[in-house]
Amino acid sequence: MTTTTPEANQVWDDDSAGQNAYPKRWLALFVLLAAAFMDLLDATIVTVALPAIRADLGASYAATQWLTAGYTLAFGLGLITGGRLGDRFGRKRIFMVGIATFTATSALCGLAQSPEMLVASRLLQGAAAALMVPQIMATVFAVFPPKERASASGAYGAIAGLAAVAGPLLGGLFVSYDVFGLGWRGIFLVNVPIGIIAFFAAGALVPETKSDRPLKMDLIGVVLITLSLLMLLFPLVQGTEQGWPAWMFLSLVACPFVLGVYVLHARAKDRRDGSALVPLRLFKDRGFTAGLVVLLVLDAAMIGFSVALSILLQIGYDYSPIKTGLAFLPWAVGGGISAGMGNAMVAKLGRNVPALGAIIMAVSMVWIAWSTSDATLGWLELVPGLLLFGIGMGFLIGPAFTIAGAKVDYSDAGAASGSLSAALQIGSATGVAVLGVLFFNILVSGAGQSFDAKAGQLQGALTSAGVSSEAAAATVSGTRDCFVDRLAAKDPATTPASCTQAAAANPAAGQAIATTANQAKADAFSEAFRFFVWFAAGALVLTALICQLMPRRIEQANEWVVG
Repeated sequence: MTTTTPEANQVWDDDSAGQNAYPKRWLALFVLLAAAFMDLLDATIVTVALPAIRADLGASYAATQWLTAGYTLAFGLGLITGGRLGDRFGRKRIFMVGIATFTATSALCGLAQSPEMLVASRLLQGAAAALMVPQIMATVFAVFPPKERASASGAYGAIAGLAAVAGPLLGGLFVSYDVFGLGWRGIFLVNVPIGIIAFFAAGALVPETKSDRPLKMDLIGVVLITLSLLMLLFPLVQGTEQGWPAWMFLSLVACPFVLGVYVLHARAKDRRDGSALVPLRLFKDRGFTAGLVVLLVLDAAMIGFSVALSILLQIGYDYSPIKTGLAFLPWAVGGGISAGMGNAMVAKLGRNVPALGAIIMAVSMVWIAWSTSDATLGWLELVPGLLLFGIGMGFLIGPAFTIAGAKVDYSDAGAASGSLSAALQIGSATGVAVLGVLFFNILVSGAGQSFDAKAGQLQGALTSAGVSSEAAAATVSGTRDCFVDRLAAKDPATTPASCTQAAAANPAAGQAIATTANQAKADAFSEAFRFFVWFAAGALVLTALICQLMPRRIEQANEWVVG
């Protein structure tokens, strides 16, 4: 991502050959990429650890949703403001403030003693990332000569790919093997030593740059956009847990009106000083408008799908965290294979490249949903679908950025880049929120039906174990109530009243009850997953259609916007 502007203070960029370039620029890049790695890792590492966090802290489903949605929402909302702070007060200064805050909030996450403390720490961590991340590519463009920028940007892309692979694997490693006795807490505490080293290295190696004519801050715009998104996302995440009170429906209805107030504010601010948070003139370019919507819908579908798949594998099918992390590896590999190809093809094929990527992802989602219909699912059976999913992602994300930024004026580069990146983050938060409404509601409402499909099997097993017909029927009924109440429980650490009946004295009967409950659980999670996939795949088909609003061809991409 880039937030630099044409007035950026590129004092080392007098010659394209780089003879007068900042001499320590490659060492500075290493420090900048270390910070980027921390952020990108945190965006992926939590997914695999969610079930362990939920079990340890007794977090509700809504709280675990906020662990992902809260971080991405705070990050996305702060990106543009973070970039402007760097332009105005110095990118190195804001970068170091971001690193210090990110490191401190990572420690708070690792030390959290309650779901509320962890969610609050994640929100602060996302806000810290919004200070840190925009300065990375802005500094790269300020200190690297033109001929070296492609290599520097490529290094950023490589780090992004590495984080995508490492996140699920490290998450699985810490949870499965209790590294240093930290368990899931290690996924946050690992940032502390990296952050401390990066902070002092940045002080010594990263040069200070800023814009000669920075845009003014738009705090009113930040408040209006933040309020509108909270009015949308809070009901979606908390609605089921709180029983959908009337004020939540009013919040959803009022959300578009608050966005309308922002539009009026942005028009007035653009007329006054041209510094609205998201300049409305950007939306006159249909390539930018369509690209922003594509990225938002894409990430909503993609992140919602990844969280749903992780929950299915770990809670539904009892995969270990490390096995779940390995299951996601083909996804990252597929993305690495196609990313370069997609960016090369977009110059000739234009909007057809991201449209193709969206269709490939939709098809692969359906394939994966079909593959996961059996609780005996092996790791290798997931590989083809997830590899294809990653390939489609590579064809979609990079080309969408390229097309969206192709005709953006140089003076709007920072706002455009920040807006596109924010769309991805807001899409992620929305996807997790929608996941909660669709996945968990279907899981709870279908729990009884999933158990009933196994009730006859349990009745027969109990009878074979020597349990009388009357006692077997009572046991089946009681087990059903316990099963349904457990899946509907907001706090997994609390045992529902229906589950307090005495355990079966007959070992064979006890084994039959456990086996039936596990099978019904797998079926319930599988059904909820397939239901959610149809919506996610439909969103990707919609994405392919929206791509048709983009220009057919692009002649040249703006390098300061793409990425």
